[in-house]
Amino acid sequence: MHIIGKRIGRHQNAYQLRLTAMKLSAINWLMEISLLSGLVLFASLPLWFWLLYTGLALICGSCFYILHKTRLSERFKDPTLALPHLLVVSACQFIGLYLVPELNFLFLIRIVEAAAYGLFLLTVRQFMILFIIFAIGIAVFIGFGTAISFPTSTLAIKVLLYFSLVLAISRFIVGSIYLDFLRSRLVATNKAIKESEARFRALTDLSSDWYWEQDAEFRITRFESGRASKDLPPEMLLGKRLFESGITIKTPGGWEAHKAQLLAHQSFRDLILHFAMPDNLDIYISVSGEAVLDSHGILQGYRGVARDISEQKRADAKIEHLATHDSLTGLPNRVMYNQMLSIAVQSALRYGGSFAVLFIDLDRFKFINDTLGHEAGDQLLYEISTRFRQTLRTSDIVARLGGDEFVVLVPQVHEKKEIALIARKIVDAAIAPFLLQGQECRVTASVGIAIFPDDGQDEVTLIKSADIAMYAAKEAGKNNYQFFSEQVRSYALERMALERNLRQALERHEFTVLYQPKRDLASGAISGVEALLRWQNPELGPISPAQFIPIAEETGMIVPIGKWVLRTACLQNMAWQREGLPPVCMAVNLSVRQFTDDHLLLDIATILKETGMDPRLLELEITEGLVMRDPAKAITLLAAIKEIGVRLAIDDFGTGYSSLAQLKNFPIDTLKVDRSFIREVATNASDKAITEAIIAMGKTLCMTVIAEGVETEEQEDFLRQNSCDQMQGYYFSKAVLPEEFASLLRTHHAIPLPEESAFLASQA
Repeated sequence: MHIIGKRIGRHQNAYQLRLTAMKLSAINWLMEISLLSGLVLFASLPLWFWLLYTGLALICGSCFYILHKTRLSERFKDPTLALPHLLVVSACQFIGLYLVPELNFLFLIRIVEAAAYGLFLLTVRQFMILFIIFAIGIAVFIGFGTAISFPTSTLAIKVLLYFSLVLAISRFIVGSIYLDFLRSRLVATNKAIKESEARFRALTDLSSDWYWEQDAEFRITRFESGRASKDLPPEMLLGKRLFESGITIKTPGGWEAHKAQLLAHQSFRDLILHFAMPDNLDIYISVSGEAVLDSHGILQGYRGVARDISEQKRADAKIEHLATHDSLTGLPNRVMYNQMLSIAVQSALRYGGSFAVLFIDLDRFKFINDTLGHEAGDQLLYEISTRFRQTLRTSDIVARLGGDEFVVLVPQVHEKKEIALIARKIVDAAIAPFLLQGQECRVTASVGIAIFPDDGQDEVTLIKSADIAMYAAKEAGKNNYQFFSEQVRSYALERMALERNLRQALERHEFTVLYQPKRDLASGAISGVEALLRWQNPELGPISPAQFIPIAEETGMIVPIGKWVLRTACLQNMAWQREGLPPVCMAVNLSVRQFTDDHLLLDIATILKETGMDPRLLELEITEGLVMRDPAKAITLLAAIKEIGVRLAIDDFGTGYSSLAQLKNFPIDTLKVDRSFIREVATNASDKAITEAIIAMGKTLCMTVIAEGVETEEQEDFLRQNSCDQMQGYYFSKAVLPEEFASLLRTHHAIPLPEESAFLASQA
């Protein structure tokens, strides 16, 4: 803007010089008319000539004034209009020379004076034009043979003629000097203007910005840039007022505020204008401008610069989209969903009405993500989000909060059955199979529903209520939906209390380990023992493992708890041995989280080393479903455990989907028949057949077979008759304290395993 101001200032200087020259010309005309007036009075100069001369002077003077004032003269090669001015003056003198012969001497002096001025003011080419015209005029005058007349009939005439002569000579001397000074100033100024224009043009050509000007009526008179814009041609704006051209202004207050700025002649900066183009590629420009005032403070218009910020706006929009949308699925993220939920709450509080929040969590997503990799997990999330969008109505809003959690906002709820129908569609959409990396996979959805205003009157409460209902859906078996209720809330509070106390139970030493013996069916002696975790909380009382183990598994607390159980069991086994009791095989359960923990092998080896227990006396129990999730990975890990010397058992066998062909690949030592088959084995033909098949399979693979949950003599007799190796259950003994187990061990001598026999022999 500073460069533009200097450029405009030079133009103003040149304009002032031209006005000065015009004023001098006007004074000269006044002096001529005054002199002619005296000649009319005293020298019998015809009045018609005075009128003709004065008329021509007024007409020409007005034309020159208009040309200068409107700056149209700047478009001519000679912006001072010296040649036209001298031609008009000479024409008036030649008219007097021909039509008023009695005063021709006076007009000849004026012609010579005009020619002399031409030498100072005109270029060579211009002066040649003036000289040719003068030569023709003088030749015509001589051709007519008119004598030069210098009338001296009266004193007044003499005075006027001599005064005219002296005035012409002095005016020529003084005027030519001053006009030459003005001309040199004007030439210098014009040169500076040309240089400034060249610099300005160079800067304009190099810049991507536009330069613009407005007139006093705020119409665009100039809009140009060195780099032509195909997107925004200047023709779209020239001759128009911006606020009347359909352009959108992105400024607080809109066009009215901007018009107030213009009327107050205030400068403005970074005015954002939005052009809606036919090709849907909108253009944004940032405009800055300042008022142009003349020397009297009258507004002449506005001028300024503008730049295209469309790319910046598109980048800002992309950044905003990334900040408010999930990059993987394209759904609104937590930030945007919270904003929309807040708007829904405010609208419902003001106008009434109801809406629902559905919290969705995908079941088994983590298993697929861990098994097939993050790429497959991302593909599943993208496809499930597409299904949700297609399932929901256009008025419903679905967002991804993160991980495998989604949330839906359903506006204008009238009845619960409407929400139930939507939730059922979501559950059905999720359960359909996916094809991931050439494998068919399935997930299910657990959906929790909270309704405004019954289940919460603010965003936090609604989300929390829907989350609580979602966990209730998981507890109800997953793949379903649950509405929030007080009963659900009570359950959630109970679960939260359970989880809160569980996190501190290990530090507060609230866990204990009980030991349930295993009995050899052939000899009746104790053949081993299983360590079972129990929790006694001072606030909640005794808590069943069925309640707290799933929570510990879900929160990851099972890993440190399981490590503590393993250390405690090994220490207890060594304590019994120090009491003189025979060594027994200690069985400890491994959870899913423990089995997938990267530090499992190190933890087992470290605990065995620290406690000093022989690895052959430790048996780790894993479930059938756990090893079947990823058989290849399970085989590798189980083989590594076997290398340490630890025995392996499959717990709850028969409830999974393994086959004999798969089972033979695992380095398993023991099969434990699930208690569900033993419960009615004496009366139920199916349970009998399954149990017999499992025992036969174990024998075929040279494994030890143990039956769990034996509670009656009939069950024990059936197992003994079918050559089952060992039993475990209330019929022989429930899980007992270490002291009670020691008493049992003293009365029921332990039967060492083949590996243990070698170990005992080496100790003898």
